[in-house]
Amino acid sequence: MSSAPILDQIESKNAKFFIQFGGQGSPWLKELTKLYQEPALKEFFDVTFETISKELARTENKSLYDKGFDLKSWLENGETAPSDDYLCRACISVPAIMATQVGNYILLVSKGYDADRLTAATAASSGHSQGIIAAVLVALGKKGNDFLKAYSDFLSLEFWMGYRGQESYPDFIVSQEIVDKNLENGDKNPAPMVAVIGYTKEELEERVNSFNKENNLTEKTSVYISLYNTPDSMILSTIPESLLAFRTKYKAEMDEKKAKFVYLKTTSPFHCPFMNSTWPTFKEKDYDYLAFNYTGSDLKYPVYGIFDGANLQECKDLKERLFKTVLIEPLYWDRAISVIWNDPSIGAILDFGPSTVSQKLTGGHLKAQEIEKDSYCVSSPKEAKHLFGAE
Repeated sequence: MSSAPILDQIESKNAKFFIQFGGQGSPWLKELTKLYQEPALKEFFDVTFETISKELARTENKSLYDKGFDLKSWLENGETAPSDDYLCRACISVPAIMATQVGNYILLVSKGYDADRLTAATAASSGHSQGIIAAVLVALGKKGNDFLKAYSDFLSLEFWMGYRGQESYPDFIVSQEIVDKNLENGDKNPAPMVAVIGYTKEELEERVNSFNKENNLTEKTSVYISLYNTPDSMILSTIPESLLAFRTKYKAEMDEKKAKFVYLKTTSPFHCPFMNSTWPTFKEKDYDYLAFNYTGSDLKYPVYGIFDGANLQECKDLKERLFKTVLIEPLYWDRAISVIWNDPSIGAILDFGPSTVSQKLTGGHLKAQEIEKDSYCVSSPKEAKHLFGAE
């Protein structure tokens, strides 16, 4: 029996994969702990621990890491791991999520999905939010030690993106007053990002614009539609106080429409102008320090941007582009994945997690267009059985 049956199928049909990676908001520790048990990933984890340790030593604001960042200890003994509230801090979760999805990729390769074959069988790729960075890394088509060297460079970039993002929003402990007022609305775990499900793009944009104008809000207090995930599911980003006020204003309408309002497990308002200040700081302190000199011409197949859908193969400065893509610019998931329904050669979607969130978001777009495509998520034990030919 083949160890790469889905790759065999794609090649036999002369078809191609669309490869995608997830972003913030998914729990990662359990998935990464499982990967840590895989002997084939020992070198990968050595590089991961070394890279994080090196970058951690360079940080200035130690208060962001008041419970440390001893990833190795957390993976070896889950009881030493901090709470989920700590693990979802951007300065922790951004590099940890990168490690999880790249670990999933290396595991797939080690179990029979040869990197050269997989690269040749891929039509295009993208990643939801920070997943775009893992997508670019894999699209380099590197193998072995060359891949691990590139991975370390990319992980360092992710580390500083998470750090600067959290540094720009350091007061992420939500006050009890805000918690209590959210509970009065029936909402738990307030955060600077929230999913609103049940409005069209035009309906939500109208309400956000009206709310900001009525309250004369500033760059740091305005509500922003930060992620356009599916036709009826979007994310709002800003300070929790403004999200609470927006929710309170429209709660009766949301209840009538049966719209959902669900806070994300994240601690920074990504993909919006609130984060504008992160770029000048990164440019001054981190840009030249990082050994990241990759350009779009290094990519073996198109990686489509999540802001404008542009092919990153045409990008000269990936370091700047990726930083602004993940922290500042809004995300339009349909623009990143439209090749799936525009390119008839794409026969299957291959998702590297973490979790199955990005797989479901893509599925939402396909369902809306009444298109069916095979979809496999390496994070799913059930789908991993199909990928590896085990029943």
